[in-house]
Amino acid sequence: MFATGRPPMVAVHEVAAAGRGVHYGVMANGTLICTLPDGDVLHSITFSADLAADTVRAMRAHDPRFGFALATDRGFTSEPGFHERMPVQYSPGNESQADALVGHDGATVTIKLLAFHPELTAHDLLEQLPAVIGPGMTANHMGADAVELAPAGADKGVGLAWLCTHLGIDPADVLVFGDEVNDLPMFQLAGRRIAVENAHPLVKQAADEVTGPNSEEGVAAAIERLLADLRVALDPGSVLLSHPEDDIVQIGNDSEQR
Repeated sequence: MFATGRPPMVAVHEVAAAGRGVHYGVMANGTLICTLPDGDVLHSITFSADLAADTVRAMRAHDPRFGFALATDRGFTSEPGFHERMPVQYSPGNESQADALVGHDGATVTIKLLAFHPELTAHDLLEQLPAVIGPGMTANHMGADAVELAPAGADKGVGLAWLCTHLGIDPADVLVFGDEVNDLPMFQLAGRRIAVENAHPLVKQAADEVTGPNSEEGVAAAIERLLADLRVALDPGSVLLSHPEDDIVQIGNDSEQR
């Protein structure tokens, strides 16, 4: 299983790199669960267009420099500065609008609301936004220099819990890898937690162990070691010969390097 803060259209390269052994994705910070690599949606969390508009207006009243990208049942719009923060184009051919709310009159469902600021990093926003957006909304890191705004309670942990129930898997039997603060809800759910060396300090603190950094394929190294230990436990005389990257399962890794 592959978990990311990014929506499918942004995470296409990561999904392709995850390999043929990854069949499910907890995407967009747990608000979208889909099969991979085809992207068929199994479960989604949406919220009202009115709530999205109210959140945008409240944030603009606090600081007019906030920028937004908004996806509803009427389409997708983004404001100037959004695409520059994305690792790949969020929506090819989309032109920036001065106001992300323009063109969404009559919308009833919000699929995605993203926010950014010209002078604040995503981590800055995560610290400051709770006081602005109120208890009914939550801000999550999305793997780029922007944050995702969603109804309170929507996170990777909720998405992972839904998928575990769907597949009949006990969360205590789940192993997760993580590097960012949006992985912490999964760490609270899973039975075993491994952080990469370059992870956020809070993630490393919550982990059962720490593997090498993404730049040195720390996740692959940990999986190779775990598989070798399992093989020895099952057959002390055996030797692990398969390449660790053939069917790597990554859970909760949003860094640029994989």
